[in-house]
Amino acid sequence: MIAHFDLDAIKYAAASVGEDRSVLVTHKTSGRTIEVPTRSEFYGRKKSRDGGKLAKINEGRTSPFLWDEFEYEDIQRPQPIANVLHSAKLMTERVVKECEASSVQYYIGKGDSFRVELSTILEYKGQRSAGMRPLLLDEVTEYLANKFKAEIITGYEVDDVVVINSYGKKDHFIVGLDKDYYGSGSKFFNFNKPELGILPTTGLGTLQLGAKGKITGFGRKFKLWQICSNDTSDNYAANCASNIKWAGKSAYDALAGCSSDKELFQAATDVFKHLYPKPKVITGWRGDRIKIDWLYVFQECWNMAHLHRKKDDFVNVKEVLDNLGVKYE
Repeated sequence: MIAHFDLDAIKYAAASVGEDRSVLVTHKTSGRTIEVPTRSEFYGRKKSRDGGKLAKINEGRTSPFLWDEFEYEDIQRPQPIANVLHSAKLMTERVVKECEASSVQYYIGKGDSFRVELSTILEYKGQRSAGMRPLLLDEVTEYLANKFKAEIITGYEVDDVVVINSYGKKDHFIVGLDKDYYGSGSKFFNFNKPELGILPTTGLGTLQLGAKGKITGFGRKFKLWQICSNDTSDNYAANCASNIKWAGKSAYDALAGCSSDKELFQAATDVFKHLYPKPKVITGWRGDRIKIDWLYVFQECWNMAHLHRKKDDFVNVKEVLDNLGVKYE
């Protein structure tokens, strides 16, 4: 079996654990400071932000401090680079041993994918720009690329390339972490769950609702569930421009009982028609005015979720619906 190894998860994991993070909290008026592991450590997890260490500071005060009387600065302290690179190497070698492939091809990504340009309502992965980037990410990326002779992927995402190189090939499989692989149609080895082995993700598939409300599955059901749900990691959502409250459980309820592709796509269509009963004009993430309807948003969510099976594998959702005989007028 030939493995196509998505190293992006390794590079982020190694670079992230290879630094110590904290928050420097400064009282704006007095200039006094305190360093804490996280913001919630300082002001708690409640919406009122009056818990944690702040609550203890305020004990006995006649005029308690409010959370916004303080400034918050993220602190990143990298560990020795040699240690971080060694960890990245060990992580990769452990996964290769566990997946038991006869040969491994490695891939690592650089820069934005085509989905950023393709997105119009919400910026694809736009929420990540506000987060902290691991300080040693570039060094880890370069090291992994050189150490394992990885193919550098630009324009596309590594997710797409490993699917393109494995789709429809019985002796090829993907090694990675991304949940999108469960709906890719390729064999998938999740290296965080090695005990599951190499899983097929073809066909109509299934959806399961766990005891704690977590939804899992594979195949086209899982893919359409993602499209009809909300993806906080990649920053797209079925209700991104709707006033209707909608999330993963709602999408599960709509799709779980489907027993054919026609039923599945009919249910997905009904979801978007429910969320967008009439066309409307909105402001996109670039600041431009866009006229949207249910099909527009369905197509955009599909574009963000669909992993390409061949180069330029752009799918026209309306054509799929028409070919399946789905009713939408």
